Amino acid sequence: MKIYLIAVEPSADQLGADLATELRAVRPDVTLAGIGGPRMQAVGIPSQMQIDGLAILGITEALKKLPLIYRKIAEATDRIEAAKPDVVICLDSYGFMIRLAERLRKRGFDQTLIKYVAPQVWAMRPSRAKRVARLFDELLTLHPFEAQYFTPLGLSTSFVGNAIFDTDYRAGDPQAIRDAYGLYDRPILSVFLGSRKSEIKRLARPFADAVVALQRDIPDLAVISPVSTSVAEDVGAAAAEDMRLNEIIFLPEAMKLDAMACATAALACSGTVTTQLACAGVPTVVGYRLSALSYAIVNRMVTLDYISLVNIAAGEALMPEFIQNELTGDALSQALSPYFKDKKNRATMRDALIAQTDQMRGPRDMTASAKAAQAILNRLA
Repeated sequence: MKIYLIAVEPSADQLGADLATELRAVRPDVTLAGIGGPRMQAVGIPSQMQIDGLAILGITEALKKLPLIYRKIAEATDRIEAAKPDVVICLDSYGFMIRLAERLRKRGFDQTLIKYVAPQVWAMRPSRAKRVARLFDELLTLHPFEAQYFTPLGLSTSFVGNAIFDTDYRAGDPQAIRDAYGLYDRPILSVFLGSRKSEIKRLARPFADAVVALQRDIPDLAVISPVSTSVAEDVGAAAAEDMRLNEIIFLPEAMKLDAMACATAALACSGTVTTQLACAGVPTVVGYRLSALSYAIVNRMVTLDYISLVNIAAGEALMPEFIQNELTGDALSQALSPYFKDKKNRATMRDALIAQTDQMRGPRDMTASAKAAQAILNRLA
């Protein structure tokens, strides 16, 4: 049996690596190949295509990169056809994967196509459900309520859960970074700039403004930031352009859990990391900014009050959010300041975040990745 996995952005790359590990655990004889990043490569799946530049968010950014996107879709199609897999697993990244699936089907690919992570049709663009149902044979969802959008359209749907909850984000060593960098008992702000070049570019200045404002108010504040290898160059460029970012101690991504464990509070780009921080019980302020055109279009389509999964699930801003024009250094620093000055406030928020994510996790007899592997193998049985 040959399974082909494809991921074109960091979170999907991790999803693919975890899935590959579980597939091999159940079926050691399975042959895995694919396209991905360093995490998939680390578990023995060399990427058959470079994915640099494909972690895209925002309509205007996508339009600018359309030539690259379509070149890569054509290349990925050729790679898949040459590999002759029994099943292709398309991991997240709706825009890229839906076009890849269309191209494969048009070229006569009749093997099983599985989409792992549903587009958020419950938040925007419900019409996407029809497109997914037309092209894929199976959908693996993160949330139990998503099936109602796809099963009436004839698409077999399996709820596997969110793999983000398979990691213990409270397992970091709170003393490791303090000892390594001589931070002793100083208050610590952990900063998470994002996993895409566009995010780093748009958030670097307001995040730097917030750091400066906080350090003015809290002179002994230490600021740390774990950085993945995929964006290390972009973070370095941002720091070279804005020297204030050099006040931040940049760490390898391997120290991410330690950075959460020692954090008094965190400042984070909206995304997967905000849920991870909530699981760790770190009081967090969230920032995000799109291009003006992308925001104008998205804002007309989105029906939710929040952008962070934890806030959406809670129905309240457990993590204060500052989006677009609200994203200023002063606003961020003012929202963060109480966590450093009021120990009781910090403890209350820590408990609320942990309680909310424990509820979101629910009872687990298997990890999400193990459930996903089982659903895929059942499909092929």
